[in-house]
Amino acid sequence: MSRERVGITPKSWSTELHHGVLHLGKRWYVISAELDESGRAQGVRLDGPYPDHDAAEKQAARMSDTQH
Repeated sequence: MSRERVGITPKSWSTELHHGVLHLGKRWYVISAELDESGRAQGVRLDGPYPDHDAAEKQAARMSDTQH
């Protein structure tokens, strides 16, 4: 039986904490989640809103840098 990725999470995400940018309506947010080996998200968090995509990307990068 093969294990396929289900859902919209990028295949490059591993079991570590990940941050991404999400556009909802007219606002930008940073979404954070820890994904297990089966691709299920735990501890999902939404931060924001941020004024634009660039500001959200910079915050996501800062959050990633503090995790390493």
